[in-house]
Amino acid sequence: MARSRSNSDGKAEAFRNYLEGVAKKIADDLWGPKGPPWGTKLSDLEEVALEARKIFSQKLVELGVARQAATLLEERPEPAQNCPSCQRPFPEPAQPSPRDMDTHAGEIHWQEPQEYCPRCRRAFFPSESKSGS
Repeated sequence: MARSRSNSDGKAEAFRNYLEGVAKKIADDLWGPKGPPWGTKLSDLEEVALEARKIFSQKLVELGVARQAATLLEERPEPAQNCPSCQRPFPEPAQPSPRDMDTHAGEIHWQEPQEYCPRCRRAFFPSESKSGS
């Protein structure tokens, strides 16, 4: 069966052996070395696997956005260090705001950074695209 192509550039594939080892450990913890009880339906096994995939996917995406959001202003790419309106550097960052979002991986929660430009009197959230984008 062909796999669909993604934009990940094979980043997850580089961890295949590790992820397979984690799957083996979870299988051992769930069912022991002999596997699930004889007669367990394939659909029941799939349900457990899909539930585990959801938990893993949600956490991985949540960690990614949270760590990206925690990047210091001076460590961000040049365009993210300046006001998109007047192009001047932001002063000190404002307090982050709680953010919830539904994604393909499930609902995620993190502290979203925000910047405020006193010259333009506008707040900016780097994770949101500009109007019309």
